[in-house]
Amino acid sequence: MSTIATPVSPTSSATQVPSQPYFQGMSWNEHQSVTLLSSLKTVATLQGQRSMHPLAQDMMQSIQDHLLPWQGSIEDLPIISPELLGRELIGRYQELALQFLILMPYLSMEVEQAEVNLVQQFAQGCLHEPHTLKSLKQVYSGQLQGLFWDYSVRSLVKLLPGGWWQKLKCIFSAMHQYIGDPETARQYQVLEDLPAGTLGKELYQYYRDRNFPLPGEQKSFSDILVPHDLIHLLSGIDTSPVGEIVVAGFEAGMSGSQFGFELLLEVVLDFHLGLEFTTLGVLDPSQNNFVPSLVIQAFVQGTTVRQDLFSPYWSFTELLEQPITRIREHYNIQALDLNRMVEPQEQLLPQTVLGSC
Repeated sequence: MSTIATPVSPTSSATQVPSQPYFQGMSWNEHQSVTLLSSLKTVATLQGQRSMHPLAQDMMQSIQDHLLPWQGSIEDLPIISPELLGRELIGRYQELALQFLILMPYLSMEVEQAEVNLVQQFAQGCLHEPHTLKSLKQVYSGQLQGLFWDYSVRSLVKLLPGGWWQKLKCIFSAMHQYIGDPETARQYQVLEDLPAGTLGKELYQYYRDRNFPLPGEQKSFSDILVPHDLIHLLSGIDTSPVGEIVVAGFEAGMSGSQFGFELLLEVVLDFHLGLEFTTLGVLDPSQNNFVPSLVIQAFVQGTTVRQDLFSPYWSFTELLEQPITRIREHYNIQALDLNRMVEPQEQLLPQTVLGSC
Protein backbone atom coordinates (compact mmCIF):
# COMPACT_ATOMS: atom_id res chain seq x y z
CA MET A 1 0.00 0.00 0.00
CA SER A 2 1.35 3.43 -0.88
CA THR A 3 2.19 5.79 1.95
CA ILE A 4 -0.26 8.63 2.45
CA ALA A 5 1.43 11.99 2.09
CA THR A 6 -0.35 13.97 4.80
CA PRO A 7 0.43 17.56 5.75
CA VAL A 8 0.36 16.68 9.43
CA SER A 9 3.42 14.45 9.10
CA PRO A 10 6.79 15.99 9.92
CA THR A 11 8.91 16.81 6.90
CA SER A 12 12.10 17.99 8.54
CA SER A 13 15.07 15.70 8.92
CA ALA A 14 14.96 16.15 12.69
CA THR A 15 11.68 14.42 13.54
CA GLN A 16 9.98 15.89 16.58
CA VAL A 17 8.23 13.59 19.04
CA PRO A 18 4.74 14.52 20.22
CA SER A 19 4.72 15.71 23.81
CA GLN A 20 3.10 13.97 26.73
CA PRO A 21 -0.23 15.25 28.07
CA TYR A 22 0.35 18.54 29.88
CA PHE A 23 -1.77 17.59 32.90
CA GLN A 24 -0.42 14.04 33.15
CA GLY A 25 0.82 12.66 36.45
CA MET A 26 -0.93 15.15 38.75
CA SER A 27 -1.84 13.88 42.22
CA TRP A 28 -4.19 16.11 44.20
CA ASN A 29 -4.08 16.04 47.99
CA GLU A 30 -7.11 16.74 50.17
CA HIS A 31 -6.16 20.38 50.87
CA GLN A 32 -5.71 21.13 47.17
CA SER A 33 -9.00 19.34 46.45
CA VAL A 34 -10.93 21.48 48.93
CA THR A 35 -9.38 24.64 47.50
CA LEU A 36 -10.33 23.70 43.94
CA LEU A 37 -13.89 22.69 44.78
CA SER A 38 -14.39 25.74 46.99
CA SER A 39 -13.34 28.05 44.16
CA LEU A 40 -15.79 26.32 41.81
CA LYS A 41 -18.56 26.66 44.39
CA THR A 42 -17.71 30.33 44.86
CA VAL A 43 -18.19 31.01 41.16
CA ALA A 44 -21.24 28.77 40.77
CA THR A 45 -23.04 30.49 43.66
CA LEU A 46 -21.72 34.00 42.95
CA GLN A 47 -20.00 34.05 46.35
CA GLY A 48 -22.92 32.40 48.07
CA GLN A 49 -25.59 34.73 46.69
CA ARG A 50 -27.57 32.11 44.74
CA SER A 51 -28.15 28.39 44.42
CA MET A 52 -26.06 26.40 41.97
CA HIS A 53 -27.25 25.51 38.48
CA PRO A 54 -27.77 21.70 38.28
CA LEU A 55 -24.99 21.29 35.71
CA ALA A 56 -22.60 23.25 37.93
CA GLN A 57 -23.45 20.89 40.78
CA ASP A 58 -22.87 17.91 38.45
CA MET A 59 -19.57 19.40 37.28
CA MET A 60 -18.26 19.75 40.81
CA GLN A 61 -19.44 16.28 41.77
CA SER A 62 -17.83 14.76 38.68
CA ILE A 63 -14.49 16.46 39.35
CA GLN A 64 -14.64 15.21 42.93
CA ASP A 65 -15.59 11.66 41.92
CA HIS A 66 -13.13 11.14 39.07
CA LEU A 67 -10.15 13.39 39.83
CA LEU A 68 -9.87 14.15 43.55
CA PRO A 69 -9.27 12.08 46.72
CA TRP A 70 -11.45 14.26 48.99
CA GLN A 71 -14.76 12.58 49.95
CA GLY A 72 -16.48 15.34 51.91
CA SER A 73 -19.76 17.11 51.16
CA ILE A 74 -19.85 19.86 48.55
CA GLU A 75 -22.55 21.58 50.60
CA ASP A 76 -20.08 22.04 53.46
CA LEU A 77 -17.40 23.70 51.33
CA PRO A 78 -16.60 27.33 52.18
CA ILE A 79 -16.80 30.36 49.90
CA ILE A 80 -13.23 31.52 49.31
CA SER A 81 -11.49 34.62 48.01
CA PRO A 82 -9.77 34.70 44.62
CA GLU A 83 -6.50 35.53 46.37
CA LEU A 84 -6.70 32.32 48.42
CA LEU A 85 -6.72 30.18 45.27
CA GLY A 86 -3.57 31.95 44.09
CA ARG A 87 -1.83 31.26 47.40
CA GLU A 88 -2.91 27.66 47.91
CA LEU A 89 -2.46 26.23 44.40
CA ILE A 90 0.65 26.60 42.25
CA GLY A 91 1.90 25.45 38.86
CA ARG A 92 -0.26 23.03 36.91
CA TYR A 93 -2.70 22.68 39.82
CA GLN A 94 -3.49 26.36 39.63
CA GLU A 95 -3.67 26.26 35.84
CA LEU A 96 -6.10 23.34 35.77
CA ALA A 97 -8.24 24.96 38.46
CA LEU A 98 -8.53 28.10 36.31
CA GLN A 99 -9.51 26.06 33.24
CA PHE A 100 -12.31 24.38 35.22
CA LEU A 101 -13.41 27.78 36.58
CA ILE A 102 -13.58 29.18 33.05
CA LEU A 103 -15.91 26.36 32.00
CA MET A 104 -18.44 27.11 34.76
CA PRO A 105 -20.19 30.14 33.17
CA TYR A 106 -20.95 28.12 30.02
CA LEU A 107 -22.87 25.38 31.82
CA SER A 108 -26.14 27.31 32.18
CA MET A 109 -25.96 28.22 28.45
CA GLU A 110 -26.32 31.89 29.44
CA VAL A 111 -22.92 33.47 30.06
CA GLU A 112 -23.50 36.14 32.71
CA GLN A 113 -21.37 39.19 33.44
CA ALA A 114 -21.22 38.52 37.18
CA GLU A 115 -19.76 35.05 36.62
CA VAL A 116 -17.27 36.31 34.04
CA ASN A 117 -16.15 39.07 36.40
CA LEU A 118 -15.69 36.62 39.26
CA VAL A 119 -13.65 34.23 37.12
CA GLN A 120 -11.53 37.22 36.08
CA GLN A 121 -10.91 37.99 39.75
CA PHE A 122 -9.72 34.44 40.37
CA ALA A 123 -7.35 34.72 37.41
CA GLN A 124 -5.99 37.98 38.80
CA GLY A 125 -5.55 36.31 42.18
CA CYS A 126 -3.40 33.72 40.43
CA LEU A 127 -1.53 36.33 38.37
CA HIS A 128 -2.33 34.22 35.32
CA GLU A 129 -4.81 34.71 32.48
CA PRO A 130 -5.34 31.68 30.20
CA HIS A 131 -6.30 32.33 26.61
CA THR A 132 -9.63 30.61 27.31
CA LEU A 133 -10.48 33.46 29.71
CA LYS A 134 -10.03 35.97 26.91
CA SER A 135 -12.35 33.77 24.83
CA LEU A 136 -14.93 33.70 27.64
CA LYS A 137 -15.00 37.49 27.71
CA GLN A 138 -15.39 37.59 23.93
CA VAL A 139 -18.33 35.17 24.11
CA TYR A 140 -20.03 37.30 26.77
CA SER A 141 -19.56 40.48 24.72
CA GLY A 142 -20.81 38.81 21.53
CA GLN A 143 -17.48 39.10 19.69
CA LEU A 144 -17.80 35.70 18.06
CA GLN A 145 -16.33 36.73 14.72
CA GLY A 146 -13.18 38.04 16.38
CA LEU A 147 -13.01 34.91 18.52
CA PHE A 148 -13.40 32.71 15.44
CA TRP A 149 -10.47 34.32 13.62
CA ASP A 150 -8.33 34.31 16.74
CA TYR A 151 -9.11 30.64 17.34
CA SER A 152 -8.44 29.79 13.67
CA VAL A 153 -5.00 31.39 13.74
CA ARG A 154 -4.11 29.73 17.04
CA SER A 155 -5.26 26.39 15.65
CA LEU A 156 -2.97 26.76 12.64
CA VAL A 157 -0.05 27.58 14.93
CA LYS A 158 -0.73 24.69 17.31
CA LEU A 159 -1.94 21.93 14.99
CA LEU A 160 0.14 22.35 11.82
CA PRO A 161 3.85 21.44 11.65
CA GLY A 162 6.86 23.58 10.90
CA GLY A 163 7.22 27.29 10.32
CA TRP A 164 4.77 29.61 8.59
CA TRP A 165 5.84 28.57 5.10
CA GLN A 166 5.09 24.92 5.81
CA LYS A 167 1.82 25.86 7.52
CA LEU A 168 0.79 27.83 4.43
CA LYS A 169 1.57 24.80 2.26
CA CYS A 170 -0.74 22.73 4.47
CA ILE A 171 -3.51 25.31 4.06
CA PHE A 172 -3.12 25.40 0.28
CA SER A 173 -3.15 21.60 0.22
CA ALA A 174 -6.40 21.61 2.22
CA MET A 175 -7.96 24.04 -0.25
CA HIS A 176 -6.80 21.88 -3.15
CA GLN A 177 -8.29 18.78 -1.54
CA TYR A 178 -11.63 20.55 -1.06
CA ILE A 179 -11.72 21.33 -4.78
CA GLY A 180 -10.59 17.79 -5.55
CA ASP A 181 -7.17 16.12 -5.39
CA PRO A 182 -7.36 12.68 -7.11
CA GLU A 183 -3.90 11.61 -5.98
CA THR A 184 -4.64 12.22 -2.30
CA ALA A 185 -8.08 10.66 -2.70
CA ARG A 186 -6.60 7.45 -4.14
CA GLN A 187 -4.21 7.16 -1.19
CA TYR A 188 -7.20 7.07 1.17
CA GLN A 189 -9.48 5.02 -1.10
CA VAL A 190 -7.05 2.08 -1.01
CA LEU A 191 -7.63 1.83 2.75
CA GLU A 192 -10.81 -0.06 1.83
CA ASP A 193 -8.67 -3.08 1.00
CA LEU A 194 -7.09 -3.36 4.44
CA PRO A 195 -8.28 -6.09 6.86
CA ALA A 196 -11.19 -5.35 9.16
CA GLY A 197 -10.11 -3.97 12.52
CA THR A 198 -7.07 -2.13 11.21
CA LEU A 199 -6.91 1.60 11.78
CA GLY A 200 -6.92 2.37 8.05
CA LYS A 201 -9.93 0.16 7.28
CA GLU A 202 -11.89 1.62 10.20
CA LEU A 203 -10.98 5.15 9.09
CA TYR A 204 -12.21 4.43 5.57
CA GLN A 205 -15.47 2.98 6.92
CA TYR A 206 -15.83 5.90 9.34
CA TYR A 207 -16.02 8.34 6.41
CA ARG A 208 -18.19 6.16 4.19
CA ASP A 209 -20.70 5.41 6.97
CA ARG A 210 -21.17 9.15 7.49
CA ASN A 211 -21.40 9.94 3.77
CA PHE A 212 -18.35 12.17 4.14
CA PRO A 213 -15.85 12.54 1.29
CA LEU A 214 -12.43 11.10 1.96
CA PRO A 215 -9.52 13.55 2.01
CA GLY A 216 -8.84 14.56 -1.57
CA GLU A 217 -12.39 13.92 -2.72
CA GLN A 218 -14.44 16.98 -3.59
CA LYS A 219 -15.68 19.03 -0.61
CA SER A 220 -13.56 16.99 1.79
CA PHE A 221 -12.37 18.35 5.12
CA SER A 222 -8.79 17.51 4.01
CA ASP A 223 -6.37 15.31 5.91
CA ILE A 224 -5.61 18.11 8.38
CA LEU A 225 -8.59 16.87 10.38
CA VAL A 226 -7.83 13.16 10.11
CA PRO A 227 -6.15 13.04 13.58
CA HIS A 228 -9.41 14.21 15.18
CA ASP A 229 -11.31 11.42 13.45
CA LEU A 230 -8.66 8.89 14.46
CA ILE A 231 -9.05 10.02 18.07
CA HIS A 232 -12.77 9.25 17.78
CA LEU A 233 -11.89 5.76 16.54
CA LEU A 234 -9.16 5.08 19.08
CA SER A 235 -11.10 6.45 22.04
CA GLY A 236 -14.34 4.74 20.99
CA ILE A 237 -16.27 7.99 21.53
CA ASP A 238 -19.13 8.44 19.08
CA THR A 239 -19.94 11.47 16.93
CA SER A 240 -23.22 12.53 18.50
CA PRO A 241 -23.31 16.13 19.80
CA VAL A 242 -22.66 14.72 23.27
CA GLY A 243 -19.81 12.64 21.86
CA GLU A 244 -18.18 15.63 20.19
CA ILE A 245 -18.00 17.43 23.53
CA VAL A 246 -16.77 14.32 25.32
CA VAL A 247 -14.04 13.61 22.76
CA ALA A 248 -12.93 17.23 23.14
CA GLY A 249 -12.70 16.61 26.88
CA PHE A 250 -10.49 13.62 26.06
CA GLU A 251 -8.36 15.85 23.81
CA ALA A 252 -8.09 18.47 26.57
CA GLY A 253 -6.65 15.81 28.86
CA MET A 254 -4.39 14.36 26.16
CA SER A 255 -3.08 17.70 24.85
CA GLY A 256 0.56 18.57 25.34
CA SER A 257 -0.46 22.11 26.27
CA GLN A 258 -3.41 24.04 27.65
CA PHE A 259 -4.57 24.52 24.06
CA GLY A 260 -6.63 21.37 24.57
CA PHE A 261 -9.12 23.43 26.57
CA GLU A 262 -9.50 25.75 23.56
CA LEU A 263 -10.49 22.69 21.52
CA LEU A 264 -13.06 21.90 24.21
CA LEU A 265 -14.39 25.46 24.11
CA GLU A 266 -14.96 25.20 20.35
CA VAL A 267 -17.43 22.33 20.69
CA VAL A 268 -19.04 23.76 23.83
CA LEU A 269 -19.98 26.79 21.75
CA ASP A 270 -21.28 24.62 18.91
CA PHE A 271 -23.03 21.81 20.75
CA HIS A 272 -23.90 23.21 24.17
CA LEU A 273 -24.59 26.89 23.55
CA GLY A 274 -25.71 26.19 19.97
CA LEU A 275 -23.88 29.21 18.55
CA GLU A 276 -22.77 27.65 15.22
CA PHE A 277 -19.21 28.69 15.98
CA THR A 278 -17.20 26.34 13.74
CA THR A 279 -19.88 24.10 12.21
CA LEU A 280 -19.86 26.43 9.19
CA GLY A 281 -23.17 25.11 7.90
CA VAL A 282 -21.77 21.58 7.50
CA LEU A 283 -23.21 20.33 10.79
CA ASP A 284 -26.19 21.54 12.76
CA PRO A 285 -25.40 23.20 16.08
CA SER A 286 -27.38 22.06 19.11
CA GLN A 287 -27.84 22.91 22.77
CA ASN A 288 -27.51 21.35 26.21
CA ASN A 289 -25.15 18.50 25.32
CA PHE A 290 -22.52 19.01 28.04
CA VAL A 291 -22.63 15.98 30.35
CA PRO A 292 -20.10 16.73 33.13
CA SER A 293 -19.61 13.14 34.29
CA LEU A 294 -18.70 12.05 30.74
CA VAL A 295 -16.46 15.03 30.01
CA ILE A 296 -14.49 14.69 33.24
CA GLN A 297 -14.08 10.92 32.87
CA ALA A 298 -12.84 11.44 29.30
CA PHE A 299 -10.50 14.22 30.46
CA VAL A 300 -8.97 11.95 33.10
CA GLN A 301 -8.58 9.13 30.54
CA GLY A 302 -6.91 11.58 28.16
CA THR A 303 -4.26 12.45 30.75
CA THR A 304 -3.21 8.78 30.89
CA VAL A 305 -2.42 8.51 27.16
CA ARG A 306 1.30 8.17 26.53
CA GLN A 307 1.55 11.12 24.13
CA ASP A 308 -0.44 13.87 22.49
CA LEU A 309 -2.04 12.42 19.36
CA PHE A 310 -3.21 15.84 18.24
CA SER A 311 0.37 17.00 17.92
CA PRO A 312 1.34 17.94 14.35
CA TYR A 313 4.32 15.64 14.84
CA TRP A 314 2.27 12.50 15.43
CA SER A 315 2.73 10.53 12.21
CA PHE A 316 -0.34 8.32 12.00
CA THR A 317 0.31 7.02 8.49
CA GLU A 318 2.65 4.25 9.63
CA LEU A 319 -0.09 2.93 11.92
CA LEU A 320 -2.86 2.53 9.35
CA GLU A 321 -2.15 -1.13 8.68
CA GLN A 322 -2.07 -2.06 12.37
CA PRO A 323 -5.04 -3.34 14.42
CA ILE A 324 -6.77 -0.69 16.49
CA THR A 325 -6.50 -2.89 19.58
CA ARG A 326 -2.71 -2.96 19.29
CA ILE A 327 -2.51 0.81 18.82
CA ARG A 328 -4.71 1.40 21.88
CA GLU A 329 -2.43 -0.81 23.94
CA HIS A 330 0.68 0.98 22.67
CA TYR A 331 -0.65 4.45 23.57
CA ASN A 332 -2.47 3.31 26.72
CA ILE A 333 -5.89 4.31 25.36
CA GLN A 334 -8.93 2.81 27.03
CA ALA A 335 -11.95 2.65 24.72
CA LEU A 336 -14.86 4.60 26.22
CA ASP A 337 -18.50 3.58 25.85
CA LEU A 338 -20.57 6.67 26.64
CA ASN A 339 -23.72 4.75 27.51
CA ARG A 340 -21.87 2.58 30.02
CA MET A 341 -20.22 5.67 31.53
CA VAL A 342 -23.56 7.37 32.22
CA GLU A 343 -24.83 7.16 35.79
CA PRO A 344 -27.95 4.96 36.15
CA GLN A 345 -30.14 7.90 37.19
CA GLU A 346 -29.20 9.95 34.13
CA GLN A 347 -31.23 9.81 30.94
CA LEU A 348 -30.00 7.74 28.04
CA LEU A 349 -27.78 9.61 25.63
CA PRO A 350 -29.16 10.77 22.28
CA GLN A 351 -28.71 8.42 19.37
CA THR A 352 -25.48 8.88 17.47
CA VAL A 353 -25.64 11.51 14.77
CA LEU A 354 -23.68 10.62 11.69
CA GLY A 355 -21.41 13.58 11.65
CA SER A 356 -17.97 14.75 12.70
CA CYS A 357 -16.17 17.97 13.42
